[in-house]
Amino acid sequence: MSAITTLDKDTVLARARAAIDTRTRYVESLFDAAAAASAAHTAAEAARSAAADADTALAKAYKDAVDAGWTPAELKSAGLPAPTPPRKPSRRTSGRRTRPATDTPAADTTANDGTGSTGASDARTDGGAEVHQ
Repeated sequence: MSAITTLDKDTVLARARAAIDTRTRYVESLFDAAAAASAAHTAAEAARSAAADADTALAKAYKDAVDAGWTPAELKSAGLPAPTPPRKPSRRTSGRRTRPATDTPAADTTANDGTGSTGASDARTDGGAEVHQ
């Protein structure tokens, strides 16, 4: 006889349900965290949009004041803020190396004429000085 026949069916099912409930709690927690993150990102985007709209309104009002005859110095001395120019997006790099690897040998592009010379025989001097490669 096997050991399974000595177990109570209700006990086995209760253990299985308990294991499923434990695992389900993790999924529930993950769902709640994902929903909270999504709501936070939505709120952050709304705040960025509202800030951009406010910056646009400030720039227009400042320009209107200057067009009406106020100087930037007068507005500054009155304690009014000048609009800040929009920030330039940062340059992103590809993350690729910009210098060659140091552990790879350079390609040999010199001629080997058997004389021990490292360059072409007609290009050994440049302006009277010997060129070493």
